[in-house]
Amino acid sequence: MSTLPRKAYRSDLTDAQWNRVKRLLPKPAATGHPRSNEREVLKGILYVLSTGCRWEDLPHDIEASYQTCNRRLLEYQRRRVWQKMLSELLKEANRKGLLNLRNAYHDASVIKSKRGRKTKSATLENSGFPASNVT
Repeated sequence: MSTLPRKAYRSDLTDAQWNRVKRLLPKPAATGHPRSNEREVLKGILYVLSTGCRWEDLPHDIEASYQTCNRRLLEYQRRRVWQKMLSELLKEANRKGLLNLRNAYHDASVIKSKRGRKTKSATLENSGFPASNVT
């Protein structure tokens, strides 16, 4: 009995996308238990992040356990893998002329901030009684 290949999820990486990011993933240790298939683990991570489902609800046709996917997500965060991926993809997009950096901002500080000294105390005055502001 042959099994049909599964239909791709929207969160799955194409072969071209996988080839771009696989070199940015941490290398497995030379000794110890062999790691799960990195592509399947990344499929699981991206599925959960894109759908918002619980780790336990990871589809059975993704060939990595939800525990492994969760653990690897935390490892990628600790090792700043996501930042490396984003940086590489932005560099590539910039080389191809796909970025318009004239309208880019470094952070959310583009909102005008209030400047200068406050004119009144942050504590509201209670003028009902003469000694009400004494602590």
